[in-house]
Amino acid sequence: MKTLSVLKSRFITHSPIILSHMITSLCNARCKMCNLWKETHKYTNDLSTKEIFKMLESAKAAGMFCYVVWGGEPLLRKDLPEILKFAKGKGFIITVITNGFLLKERAQEIAPFTDYLIVSIDANSSQHDRMRGVKGILNKAIDGIKEYKKMGGKVIINSVVTKLNLDKIGGLFKLAKELGVTITFEPIDAIPGYNESILATDKELKKVFLKIIKYKKKGYDIGNSVKYLRNFSERKQYTCHSPKIYVTVDANGNFISCLNKSSAFSKRWNMNIRKTSFKELFKRPEFKSYCKMAEKCSDCNVACVIETSIAYSLDPSFILEKILNKRIV
Repeated sequence: MKTLSVLKSRFITHSPIILSHMITSLCNARCKMCNLWKETHKYTNDLSTKEIFKMLESAKAAGMFCYVVWGGEPLLRKDLPEILKFAKGKGFIITVITNGFLLKERAQEIAPFTDYLIVSIDANSSQHDRMRGVKGILNKAIDGIKEYKKMGGKVIINSVVTKLNLDKIGGLFKLAKELGVTITFEPIDAIPGYNESILATDKELKKVFLKIIKYKKKGYDIGNSVKYLRNFSERKQYTCHSPKIYVTVDANGNFISCLNKSSAFSKRWNMNIRKTSFKELFKRPEFKSYCKMAEKCSDCNVACVIETSIAYSLDPSFILEKILNKRIV
């Protein structure tokens, strides 16, 4: 059933199948890579539990079946298990992205309703605590992963590559192997006036991503496709198809076209899920024109944007690796 839905989206409707939801702007970290924790004041009207239920029903009616929850820090929402349970009851494939600080305490609540858990870890040392601005967050995240895995959950560690952790990549492979989890990597996107000083250079990225490819050749469980990794080792361009694949809704219910604040294509639709259904949004001329316009962009470093765009492009090497499970290195 899901395969038919993907094919229908790709070749017929060209409308998103993934709902990406910033479920809260609140965050208990003070990351050097992301400034959302400084912008909580911009989000003053968070969707209620019932409003999120209604949003999920709208998403289902529009043909979406993947629900990605992030923040802020989603585990700060007390009603998260209730929301995930509702989404699971509607047949959604669910991914939760967390910094892991509260994971051990809440693992049993969310595990039954979560298909994939992504935990942000950028170093296997105290450098991670410094990057995330919270003492002890690394050990908390590791303990949380262990607790979550007891319930058979699928865990992915995601690491952002900056000048601050270029020498920590080898340690991250070791940590992922010890925990028995998949690991993925992505460079940070620039946030004007906030994180430019820690952006890795093209030369630094090339060195790191060539190293990651070598580890992938050795059989390490690296979730990134080789096509994605080569995008940074060789600085290849790609065609962005992300608006055709997923739609993002912020904590207040606003539709967002792109989260890359430095991109010329980033904008906020003047529409809110409280008043506009997903079906209505996808029919709007401005949405269709944006999907076409985004094809000109390749500014983003976000793994899910590039990976899904490569998949949508029906890249042969990606299909061999991801769908037919053939190792291409």
